[in-house]
Amino acid sequence: MKELFLPLLLCLSIASAKAQEIADPATVTAMLIHRQPVAGPDTLTATVFHVPTGASAQGRPMVDGATRDLSQLRVTVHTLGAGASFSPPPGDNSDHLLIVAQGSLAVDIDTLHKNLGPGGIGLFKARARPSFQNNGSRNAVFYLFAFRSRQSVNPDQASATGSPIVIDWSDLAMKKTDKGESRQIFSSAVAWLSKIDMHATTLDPGQISHPQHMHRAEEIILLRSGHVRMHIADGYQNASAGDLVFLPSGVPHDLENGPGGRTEYFALQWAL
Repeated sequence: MKELFLPLLLCLSIASAKAQEIADPATVTAMLIHRQPVAGPDTLTATVFHVPTGASAQGRPMVDGATRDLSQLRVTVHTLGAGASFSPPPGDNSDHLLIVAQGSLAVDIDTLHKNLGPGGIGLFKARARPSFQNNGSRNAVFYLFAFRSRQSVNPDQASATGSPIVIDWSDLAMKKTDKGESRQIFSSAVAWLSKIDMHATTLDPGQISHPQHMHRAEEIILLRSGHVRMHIADGYQNASAGDLVFLPSGVPHDLENGPGGRTEYFALQWAL
C-alpha cells in the first residue's frame, strides 16, 4: 500500500504546486495576454510604411497582412479625379475606416450625406455600402483601412449594431496640451471589434509624444504633416507626412518630433 500511495502523493504535490503557480495573479495575467483567439501567423512587424507613389482610383496597396489580433489589416491609398466616385466592392465583409488626405470628398451612406476635407474621418461597419465622390475640381486622395479580427464573428449579425461615424476635421474639438494639441475622434464598436479608438495629436517642435512605453493593444500611427523619428524597440526609423507606422502588441515605442516645425498624426488602437 505504501508503494501505491507514494506516486499518488507525488502527483498531488505537483498538481498543488502547479495550482499555486497558476493562481498567482501575475502568472494568470501573462497567460491571458499571450492567448490568441484564433491561431494564425502574424505577417506584419513593427515598421514604417511609406506612402506609395502613383495614382489609382481602385487603390494603391500600402499595408496588407495579419497581426496578433487581426486576420486582415489592409490599407490602400486612393486618388479620385474631379467628379469620380468609389465604393468598397460588393461582398466585402470588413469594417472600414476612411481618412481624407487631400481634396474634398462627399460621403453618402444610407440617409447620411456629408462633405469631408483633409483630415475628415469615416468609420463604417461590415456590410455597409458607403460611396465616396470627389466633389472638388482637384484630385481627392484618401486612405481606406479594412479590418477583420481573428475572432469568430458573423458580420451579418454584428453589423446590425452601431451607426456609421462621419466627421470633418473642422468638427473635432481641440484640447490644448503642454506639448501641442489633442483631438479625440471616436471610441466605438464595429462588427469585427469590440472597440476601436482614434485620436489626433499635434506635437510642437522638439517634443516627444511620451516616454518610450509598450501596451497590449496594437497601434497604427498615420502622419498628417511633419517629419518625425520613430523610436521602435532599440532602433529608429524616419517617417514623413503620408507615412504609416504599425506597432505590434508589446513593442516599446515613442515618437520624436524634430526642431523644424509642428507634426500632426492620427493614432488608432483596437480591442477584440
